[in-house]
Amino acid sequence: MLTEVTKIRLIVGLVVTGLLAGTLFITRGANVFSSRQTPFLKAAGASLAPELVPGTWINSEPLTLKGLRGKVVVIDFWTFGCYNCRNTLPFVKAWSDRYASKGLVVVGVHSPEMEEEQKIENVRREVASLGIRYPVVTDNDYANWKAFNVDAWPTVIVIDKAGRVRWTHVGEGAYAETEQIIQKLIAEDETQARAGEKDMTEKIVKTDEEWRKELTPEQYEVLRKAGTERAFTGAYWDNHEKGVYYCAACGQKLFSSDTKFDSGTGWPSYYQPLSEKSVDREGDNSYGMERTEVRCHRCGSHLGHVFDDGPAPTGLRYCMNSLALKFVKDAK
Repeated sequence: MLTEVTKIRLIVGLVVTGLLAGTLFITRGANVFSSRQTPFLKAAGASLAPELVPGTWINSEPLTLKGLRGKVVVIDFWTFGCYNCRNTLPFVKAWSDRYASKGLVVVGVHSPEMEEEQKIENVRREVASLGIRYPVVTDNDYANWKAFNVDAWPTVIVIDKAGRVRWTHVGEGAYAETEQIIQKLIAEDETQARAGEKDMTEKIVKTDEEWRKELTPEQYEVLRKAGTERAFTGAYWDNHEKGVYYCAACGQKLFSSDTKFDSGTGWPSYYQPLSEKSVDREGDNSYGMERTEVRCHRCGSHLGHVFDDGPAPTGLRYCMNSLALKFVKDAK
């Protein structure tokens, strides 16, 4: 028979074991408790996905999202030690097998949690052992993780043929819904994906007097006279809300909050525009400096300058004037 002391020790041991198991469960499977998704976005409201940051590629030559335009892309952020990721893998592999011939490309981004998950030989071993045949890129410095604003494993992101993020799901589950979205985007024509966007390519030409009437004196000085607002004084340099930044003069869609970063300069800064076609770049030798001016493609208004000291994935810093922009907050 067990003595009272032995019974107490057994009970304490079970409690401690349970607490440790619970801690591991919460640590490694935090996404179970934060399982969430963004609503499916129409093409007009979707932001351009950031470019993939280079890493070590397994099962493939290096890929870029720009090179995958015309394909539907599923990005699975995972790490081999996460059991929630392993539970999701059969569905991700099935999507790749089922729709690769129809225009789907699955990319696994391996963002490690533990030290052993950072070793490339371990990643190669696990990729083979788990039967993953689609491309996998390592993300040991979390550059892709940060660029896509990921905060938990697994995170599945679906990108349309035009390179826009249309669906994001964090954690396990929603497999049938995700597959339906993949099917929808595969069936969606590239021109159809862009159909919801207002045509903003036609040039706008106005007289100086017309611009003076439409803009405030401060906006006119920046937008039409290439002035610069003082650092740390603009409305958006410290804005952290989600949304889209438009040209204050003509309404052209310019930047997404997803690409905005804190440059420490006192001006709103972005590492890429929503579309390369929305801005024009010109050499600027004013004030004895060699710079690259950024103007709105649609109306020719001065927005700011672009520098090559920005973060990944582009290495660029689009340093804009708040007065040149109009921010529209995402609807909740």
